[in-house]
Amino acid sequence: EREVQLIELLSNEKKPLSKNAILKRIWKYAEDADTHTVETHIYRLRKKILDEFKDEKFIVNSKSGYSI
Repeated sequence: EREVQLIELLSNEKKPLSKNAILKRIWKYAEDADTHTVETHIYRLRKKILDEFKDEKFIVNSKSGYSI
């Protein structure tokens, strides 16, 4: 369920989202929360997409944050 929410959130945004913004909007964490939840979910999603669709750049990250 969270993976689907993450894909929907990133695909609906016009600009990259920071880890803290994703934590706040999907997991309702405080902005100063220190967790690897986002990185773990992104890693798993990238692996699933790569295995199924051979797309290595489905979710990209930059200094600004994550985007699709």
